[in-house]
Amino acid sequence: MRLPRLSALLCGQFGAFSRPPPGVVSRSQTATAPPRRRRRESFAAKSSEVTRTHSSNRDSRVMPSNVEIKARVSDPARFGEKAAELSQSEGTIIRQHDTFFNCSQGRLKLRDFMNESGQLIFYERPDTDGPKLSRYSISPTNDPTSLKTVLSDALGVKGQVRKERRLFLIGQTRVHLDTVEGLGDYMELEVVMRPEQTVEEGQKVAEELMEKLGVSKESLVTGAYMDLILKGHKET
Repeated sequence: MRLPRLSALLCGQFGAFSRPPPGVVSRSQTATAPPRRRRRESFAAKSSEVTRTHSSNRDSRVMPSNVEIKARVSDPARFGEKAAELSQSEGTIIRQHDTFFNCSQGRLKLRDFMNESGQLIFYERPDTDGPKLSRYSISPTNDPTSLKTVLSDALGVKGQVRKERRLFLIGQTRVHLDTVEGLGDYMELEVVMRPEQTVEEGQKVAEELMEKLGVSKESLVTGAYMDLILKGHKET
């Protein structure tokens, strides 16, 4: 296979990975990623319904989606207490090493859980603060090291993000308390959209939970951790 075609395939131009991510083991429970969702709505003017067509059988597929919020956290201990109270759990500790690859469309990253398992993730979302729609495709791997070598040779590495994540499940929302190497402490909310929900309803869920967790609008950030690292941002 020629490298340009491989690059296009991996960056979502000829199809999308669609298998759901594996679960992770919790300190107090097992956290299993929710099943793949389908959505019907569009996200304002910045995000519209995207249908992927498989190159071999021409089956139409719709990428699952989340409504997301990311913000800085000044007091991670206090945030953790509130999240634990709302989720009625101590959360799940996950260590992640993300490698981002050069990609002409969206973002492509390999997530290594540092236990011989990982996920190849392609996603698209607007770089705005506040709630935003993220469309994604995930393929699990049990050999992230070899896959990283292949993708690095084919596409080139854009950068890497290392973090320790504490995951809480609150209703249909995944709440992440992240300590990111080189950046500091952040939180992410991922509202997993249900088929019958509109994007506005997902935004409302995210905003209400943000208020319960004491996250101010002033602390909201745009882009991915990789973007912040490339821009040289660092929390003091």
